[in-house]
Amino acid sequence: MTAPIRPGLGALGLPSADLGVVLAGELTADAVVLGLPFDAGVPGVPGQRHGPEIFRKLSPTHGWSVAEDGALGGVIDPVTRGPVLSGRRVFDVGDLGSVPIDPRIGRGTYYKTLTRLSEQLAGAGTIPVFIGGDHSLSAPAATGAAAVHGPLRFLCFDAHCDFSARPMPDATDITHADFLGHLFQTGTISDAELYGVRTYLPADCGPLPEALRCAYPYEPEASATDRYDRPTYLSIDLDVIEPADFPATGHPEAGGYRLRELLAAVEHVCRTRRVVAVDIVEALQDDGENRATSATVSALVMTCLRALLEHPRERETTE
Repeated sequence: MTAPIRPGLGALGLPSADLGVVLAGELTADAVVLGLPFDAGVPGVPGQRHGPEIFRKLSPTHGWSVAEDGALGGVIDPVTRGPVLSGRRVFDVGDLGSVPIDPRIGRGTYYKTLTRLSEQLAGAGTIPVFIGGDHSLSAPAATGAAAVHGPLRFLCFDAHCDFSARPMPDATDITHADFLGHLFQTGTISDAELYGVRTYLPADCGPLPEALRCAYPYEPEASATDRYDRPTYLSIDLDVIEPADFPATGHPEAGGYRLRELLAAVEHVCRTRRVVAVDIVEALQDDGENRATSATVSALVMTCLRALLEHPRERETTE
């Protein structure tokens, strides 16, 4: 077993590894899971910093076998009878910071560090799955990815349209409720698709750019024809889910997606778009719901990983 790889010690029973080893190219990774225990982008109802901790402590362990080079095996899907992530290298590389966050680390420092780290991961050719943390973290994470891939398409599942037209050229001015304005103003994203939106937006947040599309249903038939060649950043705000299914979020809104509906939509996005990074954000610390929270985040992570990493191989064998 290669020394930097620690089998079974990561979330979902994945092998853990040091982030620096991946960034240095000493360990090849198809994808990494990275926690972002940060919620300073939320003016009220904090607690999202505990999201990575809840996910890791309570996620299921799938019993992977791990080869010398870190390749996964040993797990099958009884529905399809096929292997799960067979031969893929996925590592849990820990958290950026810890809980509680050192008070000497300001918002600007954290955002700049995440931007640089996201850029490095993109340059290393690995797909990061970021576990938040609050939704403001999408801004630095997307900015880093865009430094390598160019302007991104931002595809998001969210109950809210997190946009404001107020000037915010500096990431330290953003919040979890308006970061999309920053991404448009800086040219990080060329356009955005938001699904699950079911709340109103104050008029003084506008005008909305033509390149921002909000809808409730995700309709695969209406997906973009250039889906394979446009780099896409996928963001999943957990408040898109119906509160009866997922109450542990800071701003729940009635009438949301059921979990199976969201999983199907996320799988389709990951299979049909060129997704270069993923974040799953806005899980809230709630002692009565932590186990369900971890189960939901775990299901989303596995759905993304399988659709992103298994599908290219499936496409190669069918075309």
